[in-house]
Amino acid sequence: MSADAPVGGRGRLDGAGVWGAWLVSLAAALLFVGRYASNVPSWDDWDMIPTLTRFQPVTWSWLWSQHNEHRVPLPRLIFLGLNRVFGIDMRVTMVADVLLMAGVAAALLLVVRRVRGRFRLTDTFLPLVLLSLGQAANLLWGWQLQFFASAALAGVALAAIGLTGPVAPARTGTMVGICALLLPLCGANGLGMAPALAAWPLGLALLPGRWTGESGARGHRRLLVLGIGALLLSAIYFLGWERVPYHPRSQGTGRTSLTAIKFLTIGLGPAASKPWPLSGVFTLGVVGATLWRLTTVWREQPAERARTLGLACHLGALAALAAGLGLGRNGFEQRYDTLAAPAWCALYLAWVCYPGRWGRAMAAGLATAAWAALWGNIAHGLTYARELRGELGSFEQDLTAGVPLPELLHRYGPWLHPHQDMPARYLPMLRAAGVAPYTGLRDDRGHSAIPLELRPVTVAGATWQDGRARLDSAHAALVFALPAERVVSGLRLRYRFESDRGTLPYVALQWKPARQGAFDYTRFYKYSPTGDRANWTRGTWDTIGDSATTLTVWTEDTMAQVMVGLDGGPGIFRIDELSLLERVP
Repeated sequence: MSADAPVGGRGRLDGAGVWGAWLVSLAAALLFVGRYASNVPSWDDWDMIPTLTRFQPVTWSWLWSQHNEHRVPLPRLIFLGLNRVFGIDMRVTMVADVLLMAGVAAALLLVVRRVRGRFRLTDTFLPLVLLSLGQAANLLWGWQLQFFASAALAGVALAAIGLTGPVAPARTGTMVGICALLLPLCGANGLGMAPALAAWPLGLALLPGRWTGESGARGHRRLLVLGIGALLLSAIYFLGWERVPYHPRSQGTGRTSLTAIKFLTIGLGPAASKPWPLSGVFTLGVVGATLWRLTTVWREQPAERARTLGLACHLGALAALAAGLGLGRNGFEQRYDTLAAPAWCALYLAWVCYPGRWGRAMAAGLATAAWAALWGNIAHGLTYARELRGELGSFEQDLTAGVPLPELLHRYGPWLHPHQDMPARYLPMLRAAGVAPYTGLRDDRGHSAIPLELRPVTVAGATWQDGRARLDSAHAALVFALPAERVVSGLRLRYRFESDRGTLPYVALQWKPARQGAFDYTRFYKYSPTGDRANWTRGTWDTIGDSATTLTVWTEDTMAQVMVGLDGGPGIFRIDELSLLERVP
């Protein structure tokens, strides 16, 4: 344990520099959100609109229902509460996210000050990582409160572990147990960390004193209740849970491990992905050295065993999350930097608590890495933010100018939601609730539906008969020809699917003009069961009882053929309608 005393003016100067970095990082993040954030819902934000506008009641079944693979009652309640207090505005949660991470950074700085006895300029590492503008994809997205909630709980747990020693383990273990209990309520990203974090308060209560270096917490009932409660809630999470059908599965131990390392690496921000694989080697080196140091301290300093076990459990929690993401995700997905940031904070704090011979060098190395990534993260954040603000700003201008809803969806669909039926259903709810600028929303000026003859010219991976396809394989395709090539405003597909496995399908529409040889992904639209599981298969609370799912895409394109692509077989896929949508003159 380090216990340096402040060194006169140098200590005060370092403290001013550290708090100055924290204040500048906070101000920059708030200015960033103020400049580039928009009150236009994006992607997962739309699932909150029916509840925010009071078209959908707040029920336990809704709170606990799946959102993709997540159960997110805690972020939903916070999101709903903030918008009840401040009015319906997607930017409210963005500001709250910044303040939340600033609070975590401040708490960790105070822990560092208490543990070491003074600040050093290397402590600027913490605000640089936690308030990085490289998190732009999360900072400018209201729904990402989900990620910030679990990251903040991980940060609070880390602060509590760091205080162990000056503060009794029973008290800090209680705080960690509360965080572990709340994490499964924040989605799969919280669930992945909960068991390893719960292991620490349970270990304090159950392990012999020679293992934890602390006998005072042995048999502590509150630690037992919180630890066991977190494990039980993690198990309850899976009751009635359904796997999202289109998410990829693990491609082997090697690929999973590589993705997990990428995930941890991006905790330093998107700039850390540029020097890969050197940045991955740096990550593995820091993790390995830190675990070695914790093991050495646990063996040689019995009085520190409670805290070393806590830090090890915290790193284990982040490693478990990394492994879970490694099973089927892109480790360098820019949104994951928020989730991985607490791992780097834990690595830094471990060297503050147990500097040994190399502590100063390790802290300096980590701070240097954060400062080296600073400009790259800022540049990445600004590039993303300017593009996002440009698109959503144009959407707001067109909305105010009276551009009809179908045209808005055609122009800005990828920025609003991958399923155009979602904003088509929910934008009128915002108008009805009197939310600006949606009060000026114009409805469809009128489109006619021209049904295509349900007689495919090509069938692959299925058997077609009487308007329905028997899927014989995991992938199937049905190609329909238009009577003549024409410009089409949109396509509408209504379908029903009966899976032999009880799963939901992945459905894609592709179209092409006569001059185009094969179908490609330049003319492509998909529907897969995402978002709020309470409304999952129908996309809206209002039509949850419908017998068929509707998929609409506004194309404004020339087409001669349409292909319906299907994944999710074997099963029966029945088409009730496949229509061309054309403007009424």
